[in-house]
Amino acid sequence: MVRWQRLGAVGVTVVVVAGCSARDAGDTGRTKDAASVSATPSSAGARPTTAGELKSLLLRDADVPQAERSTVQGPVPRYDPRVRVPGRGCQDVFDALVAHHASTSVIQDFWWKGRRWGGRTWLASYAGTGAAERFQKLTDGLKSCGTLVGQTPEGTLNSRISQVRTAAFGDEAVTFDLSSTGPDGTALVNHHTWVRVGPLTVDMSDRGAERPPRFPIDVVIDRQLDRLTKRSRT
Repeated sequence: MVRWQRLGAVGVTVVVVAGCSARDAGDTGRTKDAASVSATPSSAGARPTTAGELKSLLLRDADVPQAERSTVQGPVPRYDPRVRVPGRGCQDVFDALVAHHASTSVIQDFWWKGRRWGGRTWLASYAGTGAAERFQKLTDGLKSCGTLVGQTPEGTLNSRISQVRTAAFGDEAVTFDLSSTGPDGTALVNHHTWVRVGPLTVDMSDRGAERPPRFPIDVVIDRQLDRLTKRSRT
């Protein structure tokens, strides 16, 4: 039985999805030639993308090797009242992770290997230069915030932040891990690749499998960004 909560991939200490397993997170170990990726700036006059249009940009089940299925939800509601996260820069990190300032956003969860949760894509659209502003806020916040601590409607948020080497993706990209401890004492590590492509942002994360073969997050990143960059050129 799957119980959806928006923070399943953000790192709350509550176990959100039955069957999630932990893995040691690490760098994807891949870099790309910056000249091969999109450099489309966010336009001040751009119309925000609708939830339906965002869903059309998500991957299909057949695009992800070994994935049994995916589930798509959106538009994702904002927290009301807003969840407050103390600490220098921490509010900006949390707000970016839950697309708080987005015009709209959608979530795609991937299920694989015995219906376990494998990974998530959180795709968001921003008005004007909002996407670039959010990326700057996120990267600034990651420099000063070491732990996300707070209380959400879903449970207690208590995740340690560690940045890893970021590959060249989209217009701007940053990669980081969120680590927490599950109710059974299991270490939970979510690996996030947060990318801006024009007025869109996409946070692609995974918790992988306890042992190989791992969830193919590299494939998700490559194919999802390919769809977004092709869209930005039209």
